[in-house]
Amino acid sequence: MVQEKIQIMNKNFLAYKLKEYVSSGILPMHMPGHKRRVPKEIEDMMTDIYGMDLTEVEGTDNLHDATGIIKDSMEFTKNIYKTNKTYYLINGSSCGILASIRACACTGDYKNKKSYIIVADNAHFSVYNAVELLDLIPIYVNIGYNDLGIAKECDAKSVKALLEANKEKNIVAALFTSPTYEGVVSDIQVIAKTLHEYNIPVIVDEAHGAHLTYIEKTTEKYADLINAYDMEFPSSAVSLGADIVVQSLHKTLPSLTQTALCHLKSKLIDEKCLEESLHIFETSSPSYVFMSGIDACIRYMSESYAYVSQYLKSLKGFREKVSSCKSIHLWEGNTGLGYDFTKLVIYSDNIDGVTLANILRESYNIETEMSRPGFVLAYSTVCDSEDDFDRLYKALVDIDKNFVYIEHESTSNLDEKYLNKIAKKNIYIYPPGVPVIKKGDIIDRAGFELLQEYIKRGKRVYGLDP
Repeated sequence: MVQEKIQIMNKNFLAYKLKEYVSSGILPMHMPGHKRRVPKEIEDMMTDIYGMDLTEVEGTDNLHDATGIIKDSMEFTKNIYKTNKTYYLINGSSCGILASIRACACTGDYKNKKSYIIVADNAHFSVYNAVELLDLIPIYVNIGYNDLGIAKECDAKSVKALLEANKEKNIVAALFTSPTYEGVVSDIQVIAKTLHEYNIPVIVDEAHGAHLTYIEKTTEKYADLINAYDMEFPSSAVSLGADIVVQSLHKTLPSLTQTALCHLKSKLIDEKCLEESLHIFETSSPSYVFMSGIDACIRYMSESYAYVSQYLKSLKGFREKVSSCKSIHLWEGNTGLGYDFTKLVIYSDNIDGVTLANILRESYNIETEMSRPGFVLAYSTVCDSEDDFDRLYKALVDIDKNFVYIEHESTSNLDEKYLNKIAKKNIYIYPPGVPVIKKGDIIDRAGFELLQEYIKRGKRVYGLDP
């Protein structure tokens, strides 16, 4: 019997669409951090993806009971970050956030008491999922937004005031996002010290900051070049007193999507509670491809400070050149706590952020990470070359010279029926997945108009009932 040839590459298949996207020559100023071209050292280790896709057979160890090669790899990573324990996550940072909150709650015996968690209200929706799953009561730290629509840093004084107002409550944890999607950092050192006075553990969602440790190590190794960088980067929360820090490797480093780390550096959290929680939220069939990718990424980055140094020079050069534009600008934060300069927050005096992102995509074949009415976010990583920065710079210069004021036009409108209704779900824009209106809140006029603005500019809003 002659077997009929199976056509497995149809234009409607996802793989075809991905290959089509890659072959288009588009410049990826977005995640993942490997930018589809990892250093040769990593590529050489990760060439046979299907061959490396194993299960827990003899000699491959077990992520959920690591005693061999995986344990050794996590020990190596722990020593790089100088933590008590570091765990590999192959369900992304969301898994780490869920597990971390549960670990704090279990350590605090939340089942027998009404329990609370302090949350900065610019948290990722995985935090809200954890709160709901664990039946915790959130106490929100109001962050606020600047004129561009960028979330501000968390004020340590506000945290102190909340603690004083709620000191009789059983607060099992506090969670903060630093750096944010746009690179804003909070004073984690002061915040952690304040919370520790109340024996409250601090979780930091550092999903967007996995690279900070390596930048810090690079500036230490190349001390003579620190002035040349002329960029004050923040330290990782791992070294600032946080009890648990969750990082997405895939966002800013040469690692595969879904790879992340959970760092434990605390005596306030029961290690066994954290490990039990990771077993609950992490898949029982962890990908050896992902784990190998984590190992390769960490081992490469731990030896590649010259590589990072060159990247920082290119980044600084790009920022300096863009400063000569008349109507296009790069935001640089203004907290006095340092700023994650790898985040390229681009805004224009003449063009709204959504339209600017569309122009970059359609006219210059450059895809950015995210757009909002006030700005465009482009992600730079150590895998961006000098040519990549130059290509983005030339596009911005051309737009600066040749484009006049453009008002994004849309006929889409938000139905008035949502006004003054209670939100049945968290309502958010993705990315970044931070609720614009939280579940249970009233969609008041201000919230309604904000959602309307997003919709008019072509952004999809998630969480609105049909």
